[in-house]
Amino acid sequence: MSQSNKSLQICKKIRNIVCHILDMHKNIYMDQQTKKDLNLRLGNLILAISLATVPTAITYGTLSIHGLNICRSLSSKVTPSDKIREKCDDAAWDTTKSYIILIGFFITLPTWMWFYLSMKKKEIKG
Repeated sequence: MSQSNKSLQICKKIRNIVCHILDMHKNIYMDQQTKKDLNLRLGNLILAISLATVPTAITYGTLSIHGLNICRSLSSKVTPSDKIREKCDDAAWDTTKSYIILIGFFITLPTWMWFYLSMKKKEIKG
């Protein structure tokens, strides 16, 4: 490799490093509108999470009662019902517990987007 090619490659590496540092600078010192938008999103997310706890708890309770009702119905139709009822109740609670994060997510996400879009619309009008 010739000396000029080595110099060219070194210049390209230096240029890439300098560009990367400039990009980092842009991310650290973001403009006011981007910062305001980020604060709006985070604030609305915190609000949506706090307001979604009640519907999430209601859904969790409803699913738990539904699972236990299925177990009660099943145990009334089977002859040795004690063991089956106990196992079924445990399975119903475990199944409901496994869905708690998913339930919370699907309740929080639309709430968050609704808050964010309505606040953004107010900001644009005002």
